[in-house]
Amino acid sequence: MIDRTVKLGALAAAALAASAIATPASAFLDGKTVTVIVPSGSGGTFHLYGQLVQRHIGKHLPGKPNVVVQNRPGAGGVKAANYMAQAAPKDGTVIAEINPGSVIIPLMRKVRFDPRSLNWIGTVSVRTYTMAVWHDVAADTIGKHKKTQVIMGASGVGSTNFQLPTFLNHVIGTKYKIIKGYKGGGAINLAMARGEVQGRGNYYSGYLGAKPHWIREKKVKIFATIGPVRPEVKDVPRLRDLVKGEMNQKMLGLLEVGFNIGQAFYLPPGTPKARVDTIRKAFTAMLQDKAMLAEAARRKVPVNSRTWEDNEKVVNAAFGVDKTVSDNLSKILGFDKKRKKKKKK
Repeated sequence: MIDRTVKLGALAAAALAASAIATPASAFLDGKTVTVIVPSGSGGTFHLYGQLVQRHIGKHLPGKPNVVVQNRPGAGGVKAANYMAQAAPKDGTVIAEINPGSVIIPLMRKVRFDPRSLNWIGTVSVRTYTMAVWHDVAADTIGKHKKTQVIMGASGVGSTNFQLPTFLNHVIGTKYKIIKGYKGGGAINLAMARGEVQGRGNYYSGYLGAKPHWIREKKVKIFATIGPVRPEVKDVPRLRDLVKGEMNQKMLGLLEVGFNIGQAFYLPPGTPKARVDTIRKAFTAMLQDKAMLAEAARRKVPVNSRTWEDNEKVVNAAFGVDKTVSDNLSKILGFDKKRKKKKKK
């Protein structure tokens, strides 16, 4: 004989499940708060792009939910991506921005996220990346950096500001000393102004958005660029022209992946497809929102968007590269040493 309490409990559970199925997909955000995760500290343009999404996507989402920003800095974006893949709610209430440099990290070391499983919703902008030194640093060219040590600031191993100078040390003989562990672009800017570090990698629009007077007053001297070309720095040497050798060019191609995906946003793996589709639609509408575009222009950051389909193509192409390329890059960036240590343990 079936216990009546158990039977009633089963009926109640079935009713709740039926109710959830009957709830329109468009109502899942009613009365909810949506969180936008930024994979860095405040003070830089990663945070600024997160704010643009936070301030403007809500009006395009069903139910017009409240939207907030949460910073999760650490390991150049890996900490935030691990959280999204493993612990974040998979109900459409948490959206994250990727640190572009972290996209290729799973090719080289063990992490808890796979970019191919993330539900990409689109990119606000792809951007020109620069390498620069503070205005009073005499060693201000790649050629001089082969003879003189320059101290560069970085956030973590998943960030481009760590990966590029480390790569250049190995393939063209520069002498960069990289100090990592800063919580984001704002902290590195402060360190450079204080003289703790002499230079950094940064998006050109990163200066325009966070420190526009540094460009006007020539506080930084840009010595190399990578990624999409901006007219203002079109005459600065391109890394693609400075790196020689087929394998080195292929490894540089992997490092360029982040610039092709840009300031992209995504939902955790396992988020229901109907909810992913709804948020993708809202994100696309936001990219055409006049108020969002006006704020981006006012804050001097570009909007050069890409679709979620573009994001998937970039990621899939990166993970289709010959393993010898990622293995060689892994050795250069020091990830193979970490693998060996873990195996010994």
